[in-house]
Amino acid sequence: MQKTPRLSLRELEQETKRFGKPTTEKEAAIIKAAVELLGERGIDGATTAQIAKRAGVTEKTLFRYFPSKRDLVRRVLYPQLLAGGLSQEWQKFEALLGDQSADLETWYATFTKQRMGTISRNPGLARTLLTELVQNEELREQVARLWRQHIWRPMVQGLAALQTRGKIRKDIDVEMLARTIHYVNVGYFFARFVFAPGKDWNDDDQIAKMAALLAKGAGSGGD
Repeated sequence: MQKTPRLSLRELEQETKRFGKPTTEKEAAIIKAAVELLGERGIDGATTAQIAKRAGVTEKTLFRYFPSKRDLVRRVLYPQLLAGGLSQEWQKFEALLGDQSADLETWYATFTKQRMGTISRNPGLARTLLTELVQNEELREQVARLWRQHIWRPMVQGLAALQTRGKIRKDIDVEMLARTIHYVNVGYFFARFVFAPGKDWNDDDQIAKMAALLAKGAGSGGD
């Protein structure tokens, strides 16, 4: 069996550009319908026939733009991956870390608000992406490689820089702190969008409280 080429950040960026700039109104309608149906029914539950029908085109027309369902899924899910963290947004956090007045509470709140804002635009699609990562071993391995390079390492380095400046307690293991941040955020995602989606959530308030708890436990003020 032929191996799928390794997923690269460049490929994610290219698919994201195409996602944002469809070549025709029909392509735009297909992408919009795919975003909706993949979010509602997942990858296995959303067929190309259903997507074409919602887009107001024939399935034959859909396949002229996307030769396979896999191509369409990539066009829809890859921008989610990029927006979820594998992006130039890290430049903003690097700038924040360079601010001598920035502390753990500010850093975490800024980081989490940006991610939650991305997810909130289409939580159904975010759930579909998470499910696909759990079920699709090949995609999971490739995304994990990019995650280590573009999320994990910058996060650990950023937290280490805060620790060096005295914003995080010296006895804190910054890798453990980075893992804790991931645990908290993934848990909040499930509570917010899976277990209690009907609850009247105030993301800014919840994130501020989580940031305060993390800062109290790991920040320099927690000594």
